[in-house]
Amino acid sequence: MHPADPAVLEFDPDQRHMRTPRLLLRPLRADDAAGLLGIYGQPEVTRHYELDTLGDLQQAQRVLDFFLEHHDRFALIDPASQRMIGTCGLFFWDRTTNMASFGYDLCHEFWGRGLMREACCAVLAYGFASKRLNRVNALTALDNRRSMALLQALGFEHEAVLRQFAFWKGQYHDMRMFGLLREQLAGGAIEPSLRAFDGA
Repeated sequence: MHPADPAVLEFDPDQRHMRTPRLLLRPLRADDAAGLLGIYGQPEVTRHYELDTLGDLQQAQRVLDFFLEHHDRFALIDPASQRMIGTCGLFFWDRTTNMASFGYDLCHEFWGRGLMREACCAVLAYGFASKRLNRVNALTALDNRRSMALLQALGFEHEAVLRQFAFWKGQYHDMRMFGLLREQLAGGAIEPSLRAFDGA
C-alpha cells in the first residue's frame, strides 16, 4: 500500500486495491456474482436503479459480466466479515474529453454510516489522479435524496434535469445531472484522498 496519509486512504498500484479507514476496495472479479446478488437482491438498493431486483445467481452473473466489460468498478469489502457490501466505479469513458460517469450502490443495512462517502472519495481520487480525468458525471432520480446529498457533499454541482432520460420498472424517469471538475477539487472532500496517489 502507498503510505501517503493512511488515515484517509492507502493505494496499492499493482493490485489497484484501496483501503479507507473502514473499507477495502478492490476491482470486481469473475467470482463476484454472489456478492452482487447480495446487493442487487435488495429492493431498497434497486429502487432508483435501471435494474430489476435480482432473484438468482444467473441474473447476477449477467450484471457482473457487463460490469467487467464496460466499467472500472470496485467491490466494497467490509474488512471484519470480508463481505462485499457495495460497489463503486467509473464508466462511459470519453478519452477525448477525459470524462467519465460515476455510479455506486450499498447494501441497505449499511446506509447512514458515511461508508459510501469514504468509498466515493477513494474512487474519485483514483479517477482524477490515475486516469487523469477532467470531469465526472453522475445521475440521480429526482426523489433520490440520499444520493443527491452524497454527491453535493463530494463537491458535485447540480447542472440540469434531464426529462424522461431513464426507463425502469415500466416507467420513464426524469434524472438530475451532476458534474464535478478537476478544478473544483482543491479544498474539497476528495483532496485528502488524492495524496495517496502521489508518485503512484
